[in-house]
This record gives sequence, C-alpha cells and structure tokens, in this order.
Amino acid sequence: MMRKVILFLVVLSASFTARAQQDAMFSHYMFNTQAINPGYVGSREVLSVLSVLRSQWINFDGAPRTQTLSLNSPLFNDELGFGLSVLNDKIGPIKSTYFAIDLAYHLKVSQSGHKLSFGIKGGGNAYSSDFSMLDLDAGDPDQIDPSFSRDVRKKFLPNVGAGVYYNTTKWYAGLSVPNLLEKEFDQSQRHLFAIGGALFEISRDIKLRPSVYFKMTKNAPVTMDISAYAVFKDFFWLGGMARTAMGRIIPTAKVGGGLGLMAGINLNDNIAIGYTYDYSLGNTTFKYNGGSHEIMLRYDFMFKKKDIIKSPRYF
Repeated sequence: MMRKVILFLVVLSASFTARAQQDAMFSHYMFNTQAINPGYVGSREVLSVLSVLRSQWINFDGAPRTQTLSLNSPLFNDELGFGLSVLNDKIGPIKSTYFAIDLAYHLKVSQSGHKLSFGIKGGGNAYSSDFSMLDLDAGDPDQIDPSFSRDVRKKFLPNVGAGVYYNTTKWYAGLSVPNLLEKEFDQSQRHLFAIGGALFEISRDIKLRPSVYFKMTKNAPVTMDISAYAVFKDFFWLGGMARTAMGRIIPTAKVGGGLGLMAGINLNDNIAIGYTYDYSLGNTTFKYNGGSHEIMLRYDFMFKKKDIIKSPRYF
C-alpha cells in the first residue's frame, strides 16, 4: 500500500519535473553532445553512430527509462555537418518520442585544428500520457478521483534549436538552446546549455579527460554535471561524476543530485563501449531504489585514410 502511494506521488512530481526540465538526463553527456548542441555534428570528421540506454531508479515501479540513437557525419570536405537522432523516454504513465535533424557549418579558425561551428536543430516530440494505467486502489474506490480514469492525452510538439561549438584537438566548449519554443501543453521551458572539456596527457600511457555540463532555465537553480576519467593506453577508461547545483561539487541531501562511477573500453579504432552507475541523493526516490545504470555504444565509420584521422578521437 505504501509503495503505491509513494509511486503515485513520485509519478506526479516526475511529470511536473519532466515538464520543467524538458530534456532527458544522461551520465554519458560527454559522448552525447549532439543531443543538446547541433553545432557538434560532423566535428568528429567521421560517420559516428551512438546509442545510450539508461535505466533510472532500479527496482522502482514506473521509474524513467530512456533510449537514444543518433548519427552524425561531415559533409563537403568537413565544412558542413549533418545529424539525425531519436530519443524515447518513459516515466510512469508519460511517454515521449523525440526526433531531430541537425545541420552545422564548420569554420576553420587555425591550421592547428581549431574550428568554430554553428548549428541548427529541427524536430519534434510525440507526447502521450495515460494516467488511467495507475493503480490508485486505496481501499475505498469512492476516494479515487475519477478524472484519472479518463486522463489520456496525445500531441506532437514541434521545436527548433541552435548552438555554437568550438573544438580543438585538446579541448572544446559550446553554448546551445536545443529547444527554443516553450510549450504550454507540457509546460516545457527553454533551457540554455553550456559544455566544456579537455584532454591532458599525464604520461605516455595515461590521459585525463575532465568535462563539465551546465543547465540553466528560468525559475530553477543552475545545475551542473562534473566528470573526469583517466584513459589508459587509449584502451580503457575509469572515472567518476557528480551531478549537483551550481556552487557545490559534492551533492547533499538538501541540494540533491547524484554521484556515479564510469568505465569503458575502446575495442578498436571504431568501437567504444561505456558503462555508468550513478546514485541519486536528496530526492524522493533515493531511499527506495538501487541507483541507475547507463550503457553507451559508439561506432565510427572511417572512410578516410587512417593517417588523416586521429584515432581514437575523444571529442
């Protein structure tokens, strides 16, 4: 009985949170830049296909489940970039499937590999909710609000976005608004994203890749993800991440957020596989779930000669 009550309250709060935050959350954000910044597409100079699967709040009924598949490629001697992506997100009785097309123009700033990119994104979200599927049996059917048994909504919500992305062989930075249009139907708000990352050679066999991800919207605190992992012999990596409010590195119960561990392997020049386990802190569910699992798979199709493309590529 208590589990049903908690589920019902969390689903309601999750629906309002999803409407306010609008964009799905990934711990592998440093690999999934295309999702928030269209200026990124084509910057890897290869045809890159990426999939991320996230199962959030394990062992909790109605918990978020998210899957995304994207591809991006350079065009016309790397001056342009093109991308396609689809994202499926389910939280309790709420489902959404987002489609997007990305286009980018890459301007070479220097001969050493510095590029400034401008991107645009167009797509839409197929949204549906069915609150009649909730089990609201509280022992007295007369106490159940009958409006839930008829609350079924479906709608397609188009949107556009834009982004600026600057990358070199050693670091990158970007600023973007992937969804410019705010929607009254799902109460979605415009978000501004800022990203940055770098690659440091600690020794011949060890590299360090730190990155940061900021998310800003009106009437909400600025949130950030901080991550860093060490790459050993360009073969496998180990690291950690923290998700918290601006001004704090370690999340607390009062502020909320999460901590996680990540690991991955470059099977060869084409295939990379990553895994992240993170645990929420400070929200309603953290006492009742077993954390979140996320799997990343990326395949790079290299049609150019290997002496032209730096491999493995980290941005």
